[in-house]
Amino acid sequence: MEVGATANPEARAGLYIHIPFCRAKCPYCDFYSVTHPLEEDSFLSALLTEAKLWSEFWPRDLPLETLYVGGGTPSLLSPRFYERLLEGLAEALPLAPEELTLEANPEGLGLEYLRALRGIGFNRLSIGAQSFSEKGLSALGRRHGPEDTRQAVEAARRAGFENLSLDLIFGWPGQSLSDLQEDLSAALALSPEHLSCYELTVEKGTPFYRLLQEGRLALPSEDLLVAMHETVPEVLEARGLKRYEISNYAHRGRLCRHNLLYWRLKPYLGLGPAAASFWERKRLRNPEDLEEYLRALREGRLPTVVEEVLEGEEALREALFVGLRLLEGVDLEELSRRFGRDPARLFASEIARLRDLGLVTLEKGRLKLTPKGVLLANQVQLHFL
Repeated sequence: MEVGATANPEARAGLYIHIPFCRAKCPYCDFYSVTHPLEEDSFLSALLTEAKLWSEFWPRDLPLETLYVGGGTPSLLSPRFYERLLEGLAEALPLAPEELTLEANPEGLGLEYLRALRGIGFNRLSIGAQSFSEKGLSALGRRHGPEDTRQAVEAARRAGFENLSLDLIFGWPGQSLSDLQEDLSAALALSPEHLSCYELTVEKGTPFYRLLQEGRLALPSEDLLVAMHETVPEVLEARGLKRYEISNYAHRGRLCRHNLLYWRLKPYLGLGPAAASFWERKRLRNPEDLEEYLRALREGRLPTVVEEVLEGEEALREALFVGLRLLEGVDLEELSRRFGRDPARLFASEIARLRDLGLVTLEKGRLKLTPKGVLLANQVQLHFL
């Protein structure tokens, strides 16, 4: 498959592929995944059938300029699977990605495998380190050790990956501020181009949620979490990783282009069980059930259902809700042109209140979070729900 530039620089769209397979379920994770194996050919056939069905609707003049393979654990599947997948996708859809990302777990990520992925066309790797301490990895129920991540990064560099992202989780049970600082130092020692640092969130339905309800999950105090939120950007930005989104940091030119599409409410197509799409102001989602997903495609029909249609004020609310996660903020004039309604007028009272609270600024038509607003971003976003 050839990797090329998009024909129309104004057309921005991305393709997400959900690989639901995991060796084991992490106790904090609420992403859809299954631990039972599936024959690769069957899953490949389903994905390509879905792509062909979508080809009847997806505009040929809206190229898919990014490809992101997430999960689950995409690195469980073979290079041959991905080679055939990319070939089939390119036949069915206007695939012209300049950024091709694959999520991977550190364990078992060998040089030969990574060289094969790089040869196929993947040029960005996102490795789920989560922590660099045995204490942290044990608390999070991870199956790898700190050295696995270091070896995976070394192998990725030798394989030719020049764009690496690491995921870290902070706020795990028993974590201290010095634990966080050690994790950040260990991550920085590997010189990643991109770092994602997420506060642990305890989601309903996960083992961590049950432990929390039973009083058996000792999470950091609110004061400690605030200190952690202040420490992460302070440490990372001092090392040249600029914060561009609440949880994401990157060197110049290494922002995750695929995720920027989400935050800017641009079109994206999702394939695979539980994958979401946003197209023509429709939010669509595939079932969070592998068998239901496969059955629909065996019957020759898309498994996708329309969750909601965003029109008028609702579209603007959504654009503000996701866009305020970006440190650059939201261009209200651009939104007005795009959606035909003026958000500055429509949400004048909400914006005024947030400005009075010192949570946002509005300058030259751009609404963005203040440093205080970043710490309270969830509360700011609720004003636009």
